[in-house]
Amino acid sequence: MAKKNLKQKRKVANASLLNKNAVESLSFQTHWGLKQLGVREDHVLYEMADVEIGIVSELEMVLDLLSIKKLVDGVKQNLHVTPTPDCGDFKDSAMSWGLGIATCMELHPIDDPISWYAMKRQKMMKIYYPESKRNEVVSWAKDNGFNTSTYLGRPIVKFTNIYVIIERTRE
Repeated sequence: MAKKNLKQKRKVANASLLNKNAVESLSFQTHWGLKQLGVREDHVLYEMADVEIGIVSELEMVLDLLSIKKLVDGVKQNLHVTPTPDCGDFKDSAMSWGLGIATCMELHPIDDPISWYAMKRQKMMKIYYPESKRNEVVSWAKDNGFNTSTYLGRPIVKFTNIYVIIERTRE
């Protein structure tokens, strides 16, 4: 009985440590990305991103967002394409700008930030890519181990808590 309790305590401690490391990674990568975009360290976008990171952690979506970043970074590196600026469900998120999951034409404080609570309930989030590259993005995701499928004829990438629909924009 004592061994069982000890194993359970270790399991909980390991999960807690993994979550803490994931949150730290998400925070570091977000701040680094904002810095790369030229945002001053005292800018309100850092505070907004930190609030979002706290909410995402509470909703247990940290690993999903790190995986989405991995997808977007891989597509950028291999196909030389980024999400369409000012489009998609991540477009009103300072954290997403820092992670590169969303792009915008001009950085600015967000009047109506993304509601991560609503997004988790919705389960489906959209990222837009140019029409000419969208199918290549989906193929790259499939070829690189991401769990892909279709939903109402549109390609999706499945993560633990959410699905990302890969939409197309006209060029």
